[in-house]
Amino acid sequence: MTTSHNTITPSIWDVVFSIKTFVAAMLALLIALCFDLTNPYWAVGTVYIVAHPLSGASTSKAIYRLIGTAVGGAMTIILVPNLVDAPELLTLAIALWMAFCLGVSLLDRTPRSYSFMLAGYTTALTGFPIVASPETAFTYPVARVEEIALGIICAALVSRLVFPRHAGPVLAARIDSWVRDVAALAISTLNSNDKGDALQAAARKLAADAVDLHSFTTHVAYDTSGLRDMVGRTRTLQQRMVAMLPVVSGLADLLNAFRKATDGKLTASANELIGRVTELLSNEASYGETERQEILALMEKTEKEGREQQEWIGLLAHNFTSRLRDLLQIWSDCLALREDIETGGRRELRWQRFGTLFDRAPIHRDYGMAIHSGLAVMLATFVASALWILTGWPQGGAAAMMAGVLCCIFATMDDPAPMMLKFVYVSIFTVAVAFVFQFGLMPLLHGYLSLAAALGLVLIPAGMLMSKPSLMIYGLGFGVNFPNMLALQDRLNLDLSSFLNSNIAMVVGLAIACGTTVLVRSVGAEWTAYRVLRAGWADIVAVARKSDAPDFARLLYRMVDRFGLVAPRLAQVPVESAVAQNDLLGDLRNGLNTMELQRHRQLLTRDSRADVDEVLSGIAGFYRHKQKHGHAQPGEGLLKAIDTSLVDLINQNPSSAVEGARRAITSLRYNLYPDARFVMPDATIQAGGQQAKENAA
Repeated sequence: MTTSHNTITPSIWDVVFSIKTFVAAMLALLIALCFDLTNPYWAVGTVYIVAHPLSGASTSKAIYRLIGTAVGGAMTIILVPNLVDAPELLTLAIALWMAFCLGVSLLDRTPRSYSFMLAGYTTALTGFPIVASPETAFTYPVARVEEIALGIICAALVSRLVFPRHAGPVLAARIDSWVRDVAALAISTLNSNDKGDALQAAARKLAADAVDLHSFTTHVAYDTSGLRDMVGRTRTLQQRMVAMLPVVSGLADLLNAFRKATDGKLTASANELIGRVTELLSNEASYGETERQEILALMEKTEKEGREQQEWIGLLAHNFTSRLRDLLQIWSDCLALREDIETGGRRELRWQRFGTLFDRAPIHRDYGMAIHSGLAVMLATFVASALWILTGWPQGGAAAMMAGVLCCIFATMDDPAPMMLKFVYVSIFTVAVAFVFQFGLMPLLHGYLSLAAALGLVLIPAGMLMSKPSLMIYGLGFGVNFPNMLALQDRLNLDLSSFLNSNIAMVVGLAIACGTTVLVRSVGAEWTAYRVLRAGWADIVAVARKSDAPDFARLLYRMVDRFGLVAPRLAQVPVESAVAQNDLLGDLRNGLNTMELQRHRQLLTRDSRADVDEVLSGIAGFYRHKQKHGHAQPGEGLLKAIDTSLVDLINQNPSSAVEGARRAITSLRYNLYPDARFVMPDATIQAGGQQAKENAA
């Protein structure tokens, strides 16, 4: 009960945010009235659309909205005068434009995507209302751009000047929390304190947070805090965070295989090494040169003790120390980058295993879903426009306009129908409140101050709802729609017929959007998650087939990005689902190990390359089969190919390529076949020993 109360009760910052938003809206209204702008309510609604508790987020959203509005207005100027005499063609053109812009917006997946979406539905907002007066095709969009700009400027100024809440400190706190959580996950993994399910759940949360932080950093670039100049270092830190997850999860499987091979007892040096690493992670401090040399000595000792027991244990020990080296280097870089972000420094980084970094993070793009969403917005616009044209409804354009807008706004959701229904209910409630306000209260008001005071009675509570994520849809729906339903202008309009016609048309358009979405767009979390999984498996197939060295960093980021997309959806997926039963991090590690194997393949001997090619062919075949059958398991043929290649590599002359390929194949073996014992053929051991003696001589 207490939790619920605390969740609903507004905090002091919620109240401040709501009052700031209301002040910005009233400032925009006052300026619009003073300069006799056409539709002052556009400026008021814009303030509530771009409002955000963080000043940087509000500014970035405002800028993207202004760009999108200008582009959408320009498209209206192009389309309406040329197609106004052919309403079917005009509807088709606007619908196609909205579908295209929405598709690009969904593929972009950054806060910048807002500008693409706005460019699409602004054309509907400014195009449909003027089909009866095409001579205003220039002045109407220009007026909208002016008033949108006014609302944006007022919202940005008030947000940045009056009790600003900076995005930078919030980002810093989230990074600190992430670093602590990943350290705790690594410590639990090394000491086997958690079960596999708990580790998987923690890793999923960290992946989702890392992906979300990438978008959040965009807002910091528009912030006024000291962190805005360190966006580049923040991006680098996020790439290190992404790389940490497969390393930590890989250690869990590796230690499991290590303990099985040693009958549950690790070597003394391995235990000592785990203790030293745990101590470093617990202290949340980087290590110096002396500590580094001590840890390297322990790693060499661990590998030596493993080789003395048997070949397979030696391979596992080598992989163990290699992964620990990655872990410590990435951890050290995370701490250094976090300090650089705070101090403005630029220290040299240690971990370079996956090559150069990149400015634009490669992310998962679902082209099928983008096309699907575009078709949904087209269909909703067609249905509403057909109703408008066939009935000759004077205000029917509002239905076509709102049908497209609502489909765009909620297009990022797997199943937007429930949220869209809430928006419809809020809109119906808002119509009722607007009716009482306009015809019961506004005739009693005289002047701007009394109007502002009356508006505050309803808009300030709406602003407080907007600051609560669970209630935002109610506050946003009311705050944006209420000024538009009142059609606030310099003179009171008590035309009941116009009020009912326009607002009923708006609700009808929203209902059409909901119906269209339920029929053709709602897909569910499991469907979306499975598509993302299959895209990841397709990447592994492509890497296994590709003979040249793949781009480690880009594929790593894209695969972890997919993992971060799937992770939040798993709570909505049935336990028996193929999505829930797949080891996402296991597939991620197999993809990275396949990349590493490809990376070293070219430098091997011809015979070794032939064996490695058999492994790569088997990996490609397994994941190709997995794309068709999600529950597929690797077959014995792949295990035989892995063992054949591994035996060959064990007997090769040592080199960086041989060691790298051996490390990758060893990882693939214990990831794909955790219960299969590796037995070194006696003849091969003898031959390998003789060859080693000859090489030494």
